[in-house]
Order: sequence, then C-alpha cells, then structure tokens
Amino acid sequence: MARVSDAHLEARRQSILAAATKVFSQKGIASATMAEIASVAGCSPGAIYRYFENKEQLAQGCMNESAEAIKHAWENPGALELSFDELAGITFAAINTAEEAIDTQMFLEQMLIAVRDGDLAAAEEYREHQEQVRSGIAYLLQRQYGEDVAGFDPEQLGEALLAFYWGARLLKLMYPGSDPIGQFNQLQQLMKRALGPTPTG
Repeated sequence: MARVSDAHLEARRQSILAAATKVFSQKGIASATMAEIASVAGCSPGAIYRYFENKEQLAQGCMNESAEAIKHAWENPGALELSFDELAGITFAAINTAEEAIDTQMFLEQMLIAVRDGDLAAAEEYREHQEQVRSGIAYLLQRQYGEDVAGFDPEQLGEALLAFYWGARLLKLMYPGSDPIGQFNQLQQLMKRALGPTPTG
C-alpha cells in the first residue's frame, strides 16, 4: 500500500480544522457533533479521530496560529526584541481579524463549559497561562520604561492591562464596529503620561 504523504495528511488536518471552526462558530462547541464536522469536511467521523482524540482537542486546534504565536510571545518575552508598545500594538491589531472573533467565541464557550462543569483542571491551566502573560507584560513594561515604572506595581498593572485586552476582545465580539487599536492608542497615551517617555539607549 502506498504511503500517504505528509503534505496530504496536513492538508486533511487543515480541512478538518476549517470544517470544525465553521461548525463550532455556527452551533457552539457543546452542541456541535463530530458527525456534523465530518460532513462539512467531507470525511468520516472516524477519520477525525485519527488527528484529534476528542472534540475538546479539536476545538483547541481551531484556535488560530497567529493568536497562539502572540500568546507565546507574551509568555516568553525575554527572547523578544520587540518593546511592550510594539507587541501590544500587534496584539490589539489582531483583534480586528475574523479569525480572532471566532477564537474569542470558542474560548469563552470553553471557559463557560469549564465553570459550569466544575472543571478545575481547565480553570487552573487557564490561570497559569494568564499568570505567565501577566508576568510577561510586567517584564516588558519594566524593560521599556525602566525606573519610571517603579512607582507602580508591575504585576498589578500587567493584570489590569490583561483585563483591558479581554474587554476589548469581548467588545469587538458584541459590537464588530468597535476599534481596539484606537482603544489601545488612548491607553498608551495615558501610560506615557503616567510613566514618562521611553528611556533612550
């Protein structure tokens, strides 16, 4: 039997992810079935299980790669050459993409399911990720503003900025005409007035 190429396997995986994203966004994760996703993908339900163990893993796989890359950057800021302002600008610009709207919808549903079902493991995993991001924000703020941030609690400021970001994502989902970049620009001006200009070399 001829071996199926890696390119074919990846193409099939991507078609399953595209179908799942479409079905999840229309019906929600809880209501969607593997049979419905398979029908849209043009394969059998069994074929999906060759790539994903269950529906939850499939939903996680639907989170767009650019969003995952941005999250990874905030969690590992030491390897970045970007400033806080530059990475935050990229992050808020991404909220305007159609993929991010679907991601927001699916993430919120996953969190609601975890809370409803008392899934402490999922809540703890989310908390750990958010703590990493918060610490990443604090790190980049201190690197960009130096001693000017000393009058503030960088961790609390990081948490407040994270809350602002999630508020912007939720607002964009509810009101597609909202402007997350404009919102961030206003916040940035306030921060620069409070923290002072970015120190130069």
